[in-house]
Amino acid sequence: MESRTEPDARRGTSLREAVHQGLRDAILHGRYRPNQRLVELELAEELNASRTPVREALQRLGSEGLIVRVRRGWAVREFSKSEIRQIYEVRLALEGYAARLAAERASDRELDEIGALIDEQLRAQAADVIPRDLLVQVNDRFHDCIVAASGNERLVESIRHSRTYYFNYRLAALYSDGQAVASLDEHVAIAAAVRRRAGDKAELLTREHITSAVELIVDRLI
Repeated sequence: MESRTEPDARRGTSLREAVHQGLRDAILHGRYRPNQRLVELELAEELNASRTPVREALQRLGSEGLIVRVRRGWAVREFSKSEIRQIYEVRLALEGYAARLAAERASDRELDEIGALIDEQLRAQAADVIPRDLLVQVNDRFHDCIVAASGNERLVESIRHSRTYYFNYRLAALYSDGQAVASLDEHVAIAAAVRRRAGDKAELLTREHITSAVELIVDRLI
């Protein structure tokens, strides 16, 4: 028999997750800007929640590196050009190797999934203008799929731990339409190398793809 407290516990967990995800999405979508203060009471009213789940969500976001402690509260973290470059250099090493492993280890099903993502991406590219939220979604799904196909759970976890800082909505806004299309074209080439089981080529193309991204982003960040 189910305990009478279990449904309440599940609802509490669901609310905490919803508050955390809502705040996290707001930061990544740019609704909360770098250095903007996050006031617990105001957030609770905005999210129609009590202060307890908001406080817990802020603590989690702090541990994730998205916000920082300031006097009497929290603020959205602003990453310097140097920090962003370092983050991308780590990504370059990890995801380049993940692409090599994906070419060597991916199952037929995983290769089919990569192909399906490319087909979806090509349909998105057919539009005159690629919405930046769609660009982020397509980018995340593609890189997630390649990394997962590496078959190395520790590598997957290491990349996932830092991926929040890789390519969010603020960074996507720096891309011109032509640069967005060029970035997606690079996905097509990476996917083709993985599907051909060309590990060396897949790693090289992934590293070049990430190098292009960091050069563009660091150059345009104020």
